[in-house]
Amino acid sequence: MFKQLCYVSALLAVLAAGGCAMDDFKRAVGLHVEPPVNPNAPKITRSDPVTDTGRKAVVVSINMKKAFPDACLLGMTFTNNLDIKVTNLSIRLTAYIRGNVKYDAVTRNFTEVKPTESQYREVTFTQIGCNEIDYIGITDPGRCAIGEDMNRFTAQPGDCAKFVDVAVSPLIMVRKIKQAPPPPPPEPEVVLP
Repeated sequence: MFKQLCYVSALLAVLAAGGCAMDDFKRAVGLHVEPPVNPNAPKITRSDPVTDTGRKAVVVSINMKKAFPDACLLGMTFTNNLDIKVTNLSIRLTAYIRGNVKYDAVTRNFTEVKPTESQYREVTFTQIGCNEIDYIGITDPGRCAIGEDMNRFTAQPGDCAKFVDVAVSPLIMVRKIKQAPPPPPPEPEVVLP
C-alpha cells in the first residue's frame, strides 16, 4: 500500500510539473524498460539483393546501407550466374563526391563461388556520411581467377570486368566504371653496331 502511494505521489508530482519527464518517471519506477533512443545510432536501410540481370555474369548488388554520423557502411551480395566457378574476383568500390571527385576507394575479394552461389561482403567508407556520397563507382583492379584461362598471371585491370554486372540499387547510386586498357609495354631499344 505504501509503495502504491509513493507511485501516485510521484505521478502527481510529474503531472504538476507539466508531464515533461514522463519517460524518465516510467524508467525510474520500472514501467518503461526500453532505453532512450540514441540520436547517433546508425540508420539501417535494406533492400532485396538483385541476383540476376538476364545474362550469364557475376552480379554485384548493394542491398544494405548503414549510415553513421561520420561513416557509410554498404553491404553487397555477389551472385555467380556463370557456368564456371569463380575462384577469385576482386572489385574496387570508389566513393565519388560532388564534382566527380574520388574520395576513397576500397577493394573487396570474393573467393570460391560456385555457379548459382552467393557471397556477402561489407565495405566501410570513413570520415564521410552516406548522404555526402554522390555515387559508388565499381572498377576492376585486375585480380581474378575465373575458369582455366583467366588467372592472376594473365589478368590485367579491366579484363575481369567483362564478367561483372552491377545491379541498380535503391539505396545508393552505383555504376560500373569503364577502364582504359593498360598501355602496351615499351618496345625494346635496338642498338646498331
